[in-house]
Amino acid sequence: MKYDGMCSIFGMVLNGIVKEKIADKNVRKDIKKCYKEIVLRAKDIGGSKNNLLSSYLLAAYFIAMNRVDKLTLEENIDIMEQGMRKSKIIKTFMGNSDGYFSEKKMAFRREWSTKTHERKFENNWVVDVVEKSDDFEFGLDYTECGVCKLCRDENCFEYAKYLCRLDYMLVEIMGLGLRRTMTLADGDDKCDFRFLKTGGKL
Repeated sequence: MKYDGMCSIFGMVLNGIVKEKIADKNVRKDIKKCYKEIVLRAKDIGGSKNNLLSSYLLAAYFIAMNRVDKLTLEENIDIMEQGMRKSKIIKTFMGNSDGYFSEKKMAFRREWSTKTHERKFENNWVVDVVEKSDDFEFGLDYTECGVCKLCRDENCFEYAKYLCRLDYMLVEIMGLGLRRTMTLADGDDKCDFRFLKTGGKL
């Protein structure tokens, strides 16, 4: 995968996010170096045209953290979550619930789902859109996951389930709710995301 400006900027943002808990700048420098090496090894998923590129890069950074800073997986995911919750950049990037359930957004998701089934990129996600039901606004069923694939490629598949935990926090930042009963990282057949207008995890 090409290490372009987007990858570099994302690495700098994440280095800033973990700075409070990982104060040693040399450790952060080594994490960023390891992150770059992982990105360069990673299979291409379509670059910035892939709307889940940030998730792929986040996984690369988390893998790098665990290879460099000598902390536990639990400690590192807590560092990442706490830092992301405080980050104005992340809040701006995630946006809010305005228009999230609009028909325009849904049309985009349906088109995106169709493209993922072409499997143009080996490490891409494959997703099906689940239309609105009585108890959720819409759903996404992921039958293949780029994060899981990258972790498997890097011989650390067990890391993926920790990264799954960040989904709830990111949805919460947007002022939405998420219900999920299964994940590929836990060995299930799919990840069943169900999005709710009211914040909270059900």
